[in-house]
Amino acid sequence: MILLVLGCILFLASHLVSFARVGIEARVGHNGYMGLITLGSILSIVMIVFGYRQMEASALWAPMASSYQLTLYLMPIATILLVAGNMPCNISRVVPHSMLTGIILWAALHLLGNGDVASTIIFVTFGGYAIYRRFTLAPKVMVQKPVYMDALAVIIGLAVYAGMLRFHETLSGVPIAY
Repeated sequence: MILLVLGCILFLASHLVSFARVGIEARVGHNGYMGLITLGSILSIVMIVFGYRQMEASALWAPMASSYQLTLYLMPIATILLVAGNMPCNISRVVPHSMLTGIILWAALHLLGNGDVASTIIFVTFGGYAIYRRFTLAPKVMVQKPVYMDALAVIIGLAVYAGMLRFHETLSGVPIAY
């Protein structure tokens, strides 16, 4: 559990250092700053994965059977939002900070479907951070983009979802309950 919690703390710390960004960038430059954030993120995710796998299942609550189906049906929306937040498209114009909104949806759905301590720590960390950032970032002014960019975001988002369904157990160590 210690490794899992330390991974979550490192994730939050690596994402909340923006208050010191100017000072860090003055020392290591913009690319150095982004490299440190990336390194912290990768290391934190590795720690979270290994910490999760070390923990014994300890239930906080029993998820409702319908929560698994709800997750299967709504996760495509989360992955589409996640993809749309990383490319120029109209989805990001309609849903401000769509990547963060997708992470919030992902975390909420996974909290519904997982009642164990480890999952709760993970999804509250990621979801809580995404909620904080979603409501503290200023909205971006975005111009209208061609509709084919929205179609591309949907296609890539669904492909990401299909890949996650197919490799969920390999990536997370958790089989999907159908």
